[in-house]
Amino acid sequence: MHSIHVKRALSLIGVTIALSIGLAVPATAGGNSTHLSGTVSTLSGLCGSSYSHVGHYKQGNDVTDEINMYMDVYYSSTAKRNCLVVSHAGSAYGVAMYTKAAIRPSGWSWPSCPSVGCDQSNSYKYYAGPVYTPSGVDMSHRCIDISGLVGINTHKNLYGIHCG
Repeated sequence: MHSIHVKRALSLIGVTIALSIGLAVPATAGGNSTHLSGTVSTLSGLCGSSYSHVGHYKQGNDVTDEINMYMDVYYSSTAKRNCLVVSHAGSAYGVAMYTKAAIRPSGWSWPSCPSVGCDQSNSYKYYAGPVYTPSGVDMSHRCIDISGLVGINTHKNLYGIHCG
């Protein structure tokens, strides 16, 4: 029980730090909103009111090492689904460029864009997503894979994470 509280506290600290350094928080899907919120409870609203923030991953530009992307993972114990938002950061923040977010149950094929599990555009300035694991697939005891890309030099894939 203690480890759950520690993980939750660390997650909240990570989100708070991300907000203080300019994490874009989308108001709606589409990636060109500059809406920024200062409360963690509002962050869970990105994917829906039943979703809680469970993971925050940063990625640097492969050329400059500057942090240019954040991937934030959410989970709903009600819907039994995961959600992903990929946000621009650093010099990529506010710049229209190719941005992609994709999520899948581990072992499944990557979803085709556009779809529920994938969002991409050549002109997003702030974020891609939110995207969700498939409806009707109980993710409470499954791992997920996520993929994020901002521009041509900032990308990250994570496999077998957040296993129920």
